[in-house]
Amino acid sequence: MTRPNAGALSQRPWFLTLIAVSALLLIITLFSYALAGQGMLSRLLFWLGLGGENNIGAWWSGMLLALAAFFAFDGFANPGKPPGERRGWLALGFALLLLSFDEVASLHEYLSVRARGSLAALGLVGLALAGYGMVQLRRARVPVRVLASLLLAFGLLASVPIHERVQHMLEWPNPVVYGIRAVLEEGTEIIAMLIFVSVTHANSASLLRASQDFFRVLVHWRRLVTVIAWVLWLPLTAATFVLPQPGGPADWLAASLFLISALLATRAAVIHGKLDSRSVTLVLFYLAASAAANAVMFEWDPVLLGVPVSVRGVVFALLLVCGVVILRANQRRVKVPRALVIAAVIAASAFVWPTSQLLWCGLPPALSLWLYSIESKAAAASGATAREDVDAPLPPAVRV
Repeated sequence: MTRPNAGALSQRPWFLTLIAVSALLLIITLFSYALAGQGMLSRLLFWLGLGGENNIGAWWSGMLLALAAFFAFDGFANPGKPPGERRGWLALGFALLLLSFDEVASLHEYLSVRARGSLAALGLVGLALAGYGMVQLRRARVPVRVLASLLLAFGLLASVPIHERVQHMLEWPNPVVYGIRAVLEEGTEIIAMLIFVSVTHANSASLLRASQDFFRVLVHWRRLVTVIAWVLWLPLTAATFVLPQPGGPADWLAASLFLISALLATRAAVIHGKLDSRSVTLVLFYLAASAAANAVMFEWDPVLLGVPVSVRGVVFALLLVCGVVILRANQRRVKVPRALVIAAVIAASAFVWPTSQLLWCGLPPALSLWLYSIESKAAAASGATAREDVDAPLPPAVRV
């Protein structure tokens, strides 16, 4: 049994990667507005940047919040913490998940126009969760710097409506100036999200040091996670017929489950101290599927040889074929003939029903649930093996 590598798996490399990608997306956002109306280049930049919906930027923001939520849940799953602190991290985790859902589904934008009473109710739920969590953490005597960082992050998010108000109050004839305004708004959100990730990450690092385990809720409560996801699947798919931008709610479910699978694959590599090319490829596959669930739009159905084709269907068929190869290379239990038949059916459906919103909004969550079931079982097995093999605690220098 190989111990986790402290140098390769410390916080600095991966967190610097999050910062670098976020900074790149902010630069792209600036250029997307500055070059608005420049044909294909403009459309590509808006698809990548943080200023649009159902794109890479929206996916990135939503998944940063989801990542912070899963780190927070490790604070709840740590039996070494006092009960009050555990309750605080649980509440904060749900508050961050709610923010993640809102970011991907564009929920508050819709409610602000159609149902302000519902928007107020949603805000009260989020405020209650965050407030309760902060109070519990304060009573548990969590370090002041942790509380201050969390308050700063929530404060930055609370300032975003001011940015939006300024946006609607003034005229913006210069696209470069408007792009700078957009970067300030999106940058404020991104900084808050990165703070959340930086603070909550300590929960998972603490679990790894104590028990050679982390993301425990995602593994040990996998049946509950699966049941909740199946329960949410139909109503979130139905909600795509209500919101002005199809796909958002169901896309969030699919993207989050694919992200969870990526985190569990990372967990397996960390626990076994083996971050090789195969495990990296597996993580990248899950991340690509997560991004595709949100950024490959339902409305993309170009005509090919006189026949409309669902780009979403073709992409997920290809992802499934690639996934079979990658999962098998990582010793995951996948029934290859069945998976390839499913991929063929999806590809055929892309030509037969290219505009079926029910199919192309409901399919990604179902696929993500199937892959999560495979990855969570593998994670549970690897975790059990690691606990049997390791009979001494990790040295204090080991960090996740």
